Amino acid sequence: MATKEPFQFEKKFEVLSFQIDPLGKLRWSALGDLMQEVAWKHADSRDFGKTLFDKGYMWVLSRMQIKVHKMPSWGDHIVVKTAGRGIDKLFALREFLVEDAKGNVIAESMSAWLLLDVRSKRPQRPNHVLPPELFSENADPGLLPAKLDPAGEFGKSSELTVRPFDLDMNNHVNNVSYIRWVEDFCISEGVEFKDFLINYLTEAKLDDPISLSLSKQDQGFLLSGTNQNRHVFLVSVK
Repeated sequence: MATKEPFQFEKKFEVLSFQIDPLGKLRWSALGDLMQEVAWKHADSRDFGKTLFDKGYMWVLSRMQIKVHKMPSWGDHIVVKTAGRGIDKLFALREFLVEDAKGNVIAESMSAWLLLDVRSKRPQRPNHVLPPELFSENADPGLLPAKLDPAGEFGKSSELTVRPFDLDMNNHVNNVSYIRWVEDFCISEGVEFKDFLINYLTEAKLDDPISLSLSKQDQGFLLSGTNQNRHVFLVSVK
C-alpha cells in the first residue's frame, strides 16, 4: 500500500482519553477522524478544501484501506502524514502514514475520493480543481483500494438507526461513522482485525435504518451495511 514517496502535509496529535477503546488503544474510528482532519487541513492549505465546498462542490470518500501495525495508546504522541497520490479516472487518491514519537510507522492508508457537484450529485473531474504538482494525472493503478464483492452468505445481523451525531455538514452520514459502526459491531462479536477496507456505495441519511451483517471469508470477514436490502457499504476486515 505504501508508495515510499515524500509526504506533503503532516500534523502532530496526542491520543486523548475520549479517543480510546476499552483496552486503552486508539479507536479505529478516532484514527479515521485524525486522517480526515489532516486531509482537510492539507486541502485547505492549497485551496481545494472548504473553498471548493463554498463553490458548490464536495469531496466524498469512495474507498479506503487502513492497515495498523501497532495501534497507539492513551497519552501517546503520533504524527499523521498525508499526500496526494494522483488521479485514477474520477478518483483522487490520497495516502496517509502514521508514525509514533520515535518515527516508527504504526499505520498506513490509501483512499479514493470523488468530487461531486453538491446540487446534481454528479461526479466532476478532479484534475480540473487539484494542483497538478500534488495530484498527477497518471496515478499508479495498483494504488486504488480494491472493489469488494457482496457475494456470500451473511449472518450475525445487528440493527441501528442513523442519528444526528452520525451526520456531516452535508447532512449525510460522515465516513467515520461507518467505521465506528463496524468497529462496535466487531467488538461485540469478538472479531479482531489489523486490516480494514471499506467501499462506500450509497449515501445514508438521518433516521435511515441500517442492518449490519457478517460473512466469514477465507481470510477474515466481510461486513455488509444495508438499508431496505440496498447495500450502503461493504467492509473487509482481516
